[in-house]
Amino acid sequence: MPWHPVYGGAPWGVPCAGVTAAQWRASKLGVMTAFPPVPGPPSAQNIELIEALREDFIEAGFTNDGVAELLGAEAVAALDREQVVPGQLRVQSELSQQMPSAEADSTGGPAAEAETLSQSQRCAVLTALWLVAVPVTYHQVQKALPRTGVEGLRQLGLAVLGPEAVWPACDLRPYLVETRAGSRDLWVTSDLSSHQVTGALPKDHVLGVGQASLTLAGITHRRPVQTALDIGTGCGIQLLHLLDHAEHVTGTDLSPRALDFARFNLLLNAPALELDPRNLEDRVELLEGSLLEPVAGRTFDLVVSNPPFVITPRQAGETESDRYTYRDGGREGDALMQELIAGLPAVLNPSGTAQMLGNWESSADEAWDARPRSWVSQAGLSAWFIQRDEQTPAEYAETWLRDASEERSIQDYRRRYGQYIADFASRGVQQIGFGLIWLQKPAEQQEDTTPWLRFEQLTGEIQQPLGPVIGQTVQRALAAHTDEAGVLQKALHTPETITEERYQRFGAEHPEVIIARQGTGLRRSRPISSAAAGFLAAADGEFTAAQLITAVCSLTETEEDTLTQEVLDLYIEGYVEGYVEQ
Repeated sequence: MPWHPVYGGAPWGVPCAGVTAAQWRASKLGVMTAFPPVPGPPSAQNIELIEALREDFIEAGFTNDGVAELLGAEAVAALDREQVVPGQLRVQSELSQQMPSAEADSTGGPAAEAETLSQSQRCAVLTALWLVAVPVTYHQVQKALPRTGVEGLRQLGLAVLGPEAVWPACDLRPYLVETRAGSRDLWVTSDLSSHQVTGALPKDHVLGVGQASLTLAGITHRRPVQTALDIGTGCGIQLLHLLDHAEHVTGTDLSPRALDFARFNLLLNAPALELDPRNLEDRVELLEGSLLEPVAGRTFDLVVSNPPFVITPRQAGETESDRYTYRDGGREGDALMQELIAGLPAVLNPSGTAQMLGNWESSADEAWDARPRSWVSQAGLSAWFIQRDEQTPAEYAETWLRDASEERSIQDYRRRYGQYIADFASRGVQQIGFGLIWLQKPAEQQEDTTPWLRFEQLTGEIQQPLGPVIGQTVQRALAAHTDEAGVLQKALHTPETITEERYQRFGAEHPEVIIARQGTGLRRSRPISSAAAGFLAAADGEFTAAQLITAVCSLTETEEDTLTQEVLDLYIEGYVEGYVEQ
């Protein structure tokens, strides 16, 4: 499923609760001030008001494409680099055209009342308010959202009102998804990001659209299912995707605050998601609780999760309120991933699948996949782990201390950094891996079959969305896993996206290294023998694999058994990797 955020995070500071006149004046001078505490999540009580807000957004063109058109390619690219100034300049230019100044229209005089905003100006006001931190007045917001109004935003908990300005109470951004029926414009609310508040993030922070959630959405195979479960749903981003191909979805989260955001987002996007806003429970269920506890005794066709897998040093006497609930599951080391995988067979239907992100530890004397391999072996699941990155304990500590903006206090940063290093050292951890996980429970008739396992490290560039690629490759790999001999009777062909690279020293008669490279999807590359290269060159779908093996061996003096094994490996891994297609 394609996924399209309109922009990334942005390094601006904006107030997040009641704003004083002094703060308003300081903001106009570009002066950072101390901001009040983060307010509560948006209110889902007034469905009619939420519907009015959605209509205002559509009419103002406050959509992914609308904002991109307003800002232009350069400003959007700058926002992806966390540079907000180009977007601010573009918005200020748009607002300055045929619109009273912030000072003039705050008086509410005749000129202000008569002013009519164009669609691009309405979009500019909303972009200023929620995306690029340009001050907007009551009048500007009122004109941009005529159905909702300033008071409506306050009632919904989406904005806070200062003496002269309206400020965002939460993050709100357009979100474009591709569904079976085509593109759909959605909107996602979440807590203000670390760049929008002073100090470290609050412990009950609710994440919005981020790289991890986009990655999970992109890798999920969107096969039609009856039931789907999102573990650790947060503000509900995965639910927005699951509702396109699941009849009923369930989202669980330990944080009631996160579930409030998820409920609001479902209501805000109800028509596009084919939901009855007054009967959400017909297709959606939101349950409070840790991991799989809220769904004990129930089973699902598909489970997805961006779980709170971040490895965090445990402290004596700590409580749930001491942890960042959006990322820290409260377990030692990578025990949360082990616990979650161990529990999946109980909640998966036969042939049901799970797709997740995760972390795993490794010591100096073990392979990176040692612990993941033991987890899935004990659970009896087929599994595919793709390690996308690995970090040292120091690198890991730096990453996650920055994530919560804990570096803003040097004393706290130094203390927490030391705790991370000591914690990893206590278990002999040398590397922490991060990656993508696909799991499947065996079908009832295959319970005695050895599970299919694959563990690989791919740190290069990939092409999202990977969901279709993953779905196709695991289907082929599982088929080959149960009937390798049948592969030799298939007529195979090499797809056009596979290219060949040959390397040899100057003056050498033959290439010393031949590489088969995949141009799409996971974009792997692997060395192959010259005989296998001949096989791939001849594989055009006309002859069976067995016939081609015999022909290639007669020309290259290669042993048939040797090439047969390589072709079988190419078929199994190539079916997985896409080097040969049926």
